[in-house]
Amino acid sequence: MIILTQLVCFITVLLILLQSITSILNIQNDQILDFIQTPSAVSSKFNPYSRITLKQQLKSRLPNLNEPLRPLQLGKLNFLHTTDTHGWVLGHTNQRQYSADWGDFISFHSNLKQISNDEGGDLLLIDTGDRHDGNGMSDLTTPNGKYSSKIFMMMDYDLITVGNHELYQADVSQFEFENTVPKYGDRFVSTNVQYKTDEGEFVTFGETHRYFQTDLNKYNILAFSFLFDFKMGNERINVIPISTLIHEPWFLKLLNDYSNDKEVDVIVIFGHLPVSHDWLELYELHAVFRKYFPHTYIQYFGGHSHIRDFSVVDQLSTGLQSGRYCETVGFLSMDGLPTSDDEDTHYIKANIHRRYIDFNIHSFMNHTRHTNLKKFNTGKGLFVSSELAQYAAKLGLDETYGTVPHSYYMYAADYSNRDSKSLLRFLEDEVLPQLKPKSCIPDNDSSFFEETDNDRIILINTGGIRYDLYKGDFNKNSLFTVSPFQNKWKVIPSVPTEISLEIQNILNNGDFIISSESESQNQSISLKSPYQFAVEKKMMSQSLACNNGTDKIEINEKRRPISYGYTTTDDFGTTGDDTIHKVLPTYYVPNVIQSHNKRGPANSDFTDVVFYDFIQPFIIDALEEACKEDEQLFEKLVAEVTFYNDCAAEFNLGQLLKKYAIDHWN
Repeated sequence: MIILTQLVCFITVLLILLQSITSILNIQNDQILDFIQTPSAVSSKFNPYSRITLKQQLKSRLPNLNEPLRPLQLGKLNFLHTTDTHGWVLGHTNQRQYSADWGDFISFHSNLKQISNDEGGDLLLIDTGDRHDGNGMSDLTTPNGKYSSKIFMMMDYDLITVGNHELYQADVSQFEFENTVPKYGDRFVSTNVQYKTDEGEFVTFGETHRYFQTDLNKYNILAFSFLFDFKMGNERINVIPISTLIHEPWFLKLLNDYSNDKEVDVIVIFGHLPVSHDWLELYELHAVFRKYFPHTYIQYFGGHSHIRDFSVVDQLSTGLQSGRYCETVGFLSMDGLPTSDDEDTHYIKANIHRRYIDFNIHSFMNHTRHTNLKKFNTGKGLFVSSELAQYAAKLGLDETYGTVPHSYYMYAADYSNRDSKSLLRFLEDEVLPQLKPKSCIPDNDSSFFEETDNDRIILINTGGIRYDLYKGDFNKNSLFTVSPFQNKWKVIPSVPTEISLEIQNILNNGDFIISSESESQNQSISLKSPYQFAVEKKMMSQSLACNNGTDKIEINEKRRPISYGYTTTDDFGTTGDDTIHKVLPTYYVPNVIQSHNKRGPANSDFTDVVFYDFIQPFIIDALEEACKEDEQLFEKLVAEVTFYNDCAAEFNLGQLLKKYAIDHWN
């Protein structure tokens, strides 16, 4: 009897539990959306997103699904924009904020296009180049991008072009020209970039322009694409400088013909150059286009400097730039085309809307009004995620060398005060000292450096450090994310120590940009990257704006968790980021860092100065200044420059990090 009573009680409790579970699972989408918008209405212990358990990315982390988001404002003409993806199609497996992969992005685009069409708007997808160099998915194949490009091309872009990283190596340019260009046909536009065919003829790298009509509203779009004045391309590449192109008869005739004989509703100028106000090439272009199209709306989409940015160019023109490394999807919408009465800033403020979308499932689902991952996913998106996993496995990208104990930051940690989370200090103190002299090229043996008893300093430019190092697996993929460059090492042996120690200070006092007159490469080079210059330029204004300003959403959402992340300041203010973040701290970053290795308890009279071969002209300039009036000493030291380590594939910065991970993070 007791057993029977217990059995009845057990069955009753089980039925009650099943009924409760069923009622939770049957909650309608509108109820869940209501919860998302008013979290105080429901107990915090119940999270409807808890049903999202599928992780499509290789060992990636789901984002914070409770972070507050600013909505997208769809219009009659909408744009999604990517740039400077640099092979990050697998996503950021150690950063939950950017952990979506390319398959998720494909599903997001498909869902958003459907919503846009349902509400009477067109959606165009644009990419502005630099799809290579910076991630194991691209850099571990020959040619570079063999797999990552196949994944990338599964996205149905409406307009696409090249960046400078498609043009350094001949095999990469050939791969793009023979695969990506045919894939997209007339949608691949490169107005000022030419490719040399096997027959020796220079042809446009794609099309010079595209004129087309949108599917739904039948807007007539005239599109051009431009690359900045890039002169370090391979032998098969010719880039016509924008300052030259705008005077060429064929180009001016093209503008004249379209302005007189065709109906043009919107001009789209997309390309690999920044949209910031100080980028003169953009304004040279704009002046010419305005001459032929004085009353037409012109929308720019840019890239190259790796930042989020939005600029108002004139009363009928704006520019959008959408970050880097698959951290950002840019969004811009137009509520309608301007009329003759709208030729002032009122039109832009009232009708143009921009967002910088964090590259994660939370943002993608929220903006496409989904709360169920299975319903959000598309067949194509799932297929691409599956393909990514197979390519990642084939390349062994998850081969782990150790676990990074905490994150190291380039800008968000204080290098000057020896912050333990400073990536620069970590590289100086722990990673660079592992460098050893070695020759891998037989021709270099005769003049190769031999180890001495001198002290040693190792100098690298901070422009060669491309990304932070995040807590978690340090794996085969990680070798390329902090610094993907295959640099060799040079040395000036036996420099008087007092002179050697002046080099770093000299290099860090000024911009140190070397012009084409100083280099046989015929290209200005800098110790810092375009990203660093852009970040530092915005550093003060963004900090002030974010500290002094807030918006209605931030006030209403104080109870929701807010993490550190992008807090962008642009010409529309500080509310462009879709995810509301706390401001990341930003600290000074020098032009170069230096690892100083002493051979004994006291300083040696002489020091061997080791450096990346890329920065040799800067080192020579600084050495000349340090030698002051002693020209004989300077000439003697310069004559002795030789290789220290030419094994780029074995001793580049990524490989030095690998060695450290194996020795210390296991």
